Amino acid sequence: MTPTRCTPLKSVCLGLLLLAGSILAGGCVPAVSLLAIDVVRDEREPRAYWQDNKAEMNIRFSIYRNKTISDTNVSVTIWNAVVLLTGEVPDQQAIDRILDIAKSHHYTRQVVNRIELAGRTNMASRINDSWLTGRVKTALVISGTVDPTRFKVVTERANVYLMGLVTSAEATEAVMIVRGVPGVVRVIKVFEYF
Repeated sequence: MTPTRCTPLKSVCLGLLLLAGSILAGGCVPAVSLLAIDVVRDEREPRAYWQDNKAEMNIRFSIYRNKTISDTNVSVTIWNAVVLLTGEVPDQQAIDRILDIAKSHHYTRQVVNRIELAGRTNMASRINDSWLTGRVKTALVISGTVDPTRFKVVTERANVYLMGLVTSAEATEAVMIVRGVPGVVRVIKVFEYF
């Protein structure tokens, strides 16, 4: 499967459709409107966007319901059928099972394993990661040199993973921006280039 870009007409039509649906939904207007904006600004085809989200939920659920995997903190993030696995798992057998689950999913094109063999991080570490993700996204926004909506940011143990469908120049610029954010230990690129 090759990376696909969304045509402007498809983006506008989908955005209008989602916006109309949000207006009709009443109390769900803000959430659906934000989702519509997210889909329209995304570089992936709308179908790829939905398939990524569906596969992400399916893989998470498969990991959760597997009785042989316990005491884990695993995050599953998918961009254009590329699966990024991050987090901590206490034993190698559990990591192997998680990898098997991710690789065996019919939508998966590539799996990037960044799971660490370790105990679960504490709440302070997770809060710091969330805070760092916010700072990284803010840095991308205020830089004015890259389109922040083209990047997916995942932070685990102060390591920042950048995903997206970008040009080489955009990737280089984004990495430079993120490296300048205080608290970031390392920047890992999980990009696809066009």
